[in-house]
Amino acid sequence: MLDEIVEGLRRLGLTEYEAKAYATLVGMGEATAREVHELSAVPRTRIYDILRDLESKGFVEFVQGSPTYYRAVEPDRVMKRLKDELVASIDRSTHELLSLNLEVHGSSPVWCVRSDWGIKNRIRDFLSKVERELIVFCRCPDLLIDHRTELKRVARLRIKVDKKEKFDGLGYDVQEMKEGAEKYFRDYVIDGSKSSIDGLMIADERSSIVVGTMGGERLAVIIRLPVVAMLQKAVWESLV
Repeated sequence: MLDEIVEGLRRLGLTEYEAKAYATLVGMGEATAREVHELSAVPRTRIYDILRDLESKGFVEFVQGSPTYYRAVEPDRVMKRLKDELVASIDRSTHELLSLNLEVHGSSPVWCVRSDWGIKNRIRDFLSKVERELIVFCRCPDLLIDHRTELKRVARLRIKVDKKEKFDGLGYDVQEMKEGAEKYFRDYVIDGSKSSIDGLMIADERSSIVVGTMGGERLAVIIRLPVVAMLQKAVWESLV
């Protein structure tokens, strides 16, 4: 349990020795530097510096005397302060980043996004820019579930799926692609690496996003080329 507490405190910015000393003081209530050293296993040569650092960070209070006694600031007070500081820092950074005015030269019309969070965030952004029509090919119901809110805002939404029964009960009007077309969307292996397509979205015949696993890695590919979107739509239209 103590190891987990120390690791959690380290993730909040404390060093290992600071985390051990603070956790020990929380358990003891009040103690001298010597007592904290003996129970926390923080080296005697470091204990005073560690307690002084904790005091400067707002984790520890002390009563000057002979000997000096230390006590931990209540964990709920400490955590509330850290949370408030983190939220303020996030808000400030967000504002500063959004205020940047960078001139981008030669931005590529094709780029990739990795990580589940990054992919979901990029899809939300993609869907927010749909003006008239969105057409979707989907093999993974979670793709429609995760973005239900954004999809409801689309003026004209057309969805085709590989197997209609997988999407029963989701509340979407879906069409199943014609028999034989699924062979173009099967999982495939190239040079020993498995790849698959979860879904394709085409917005207003001008941009598209493909989501899947490629080379064993979760990936989204965004394409801002109207000619590609036009060809993708033609393939989509041929699926039924």
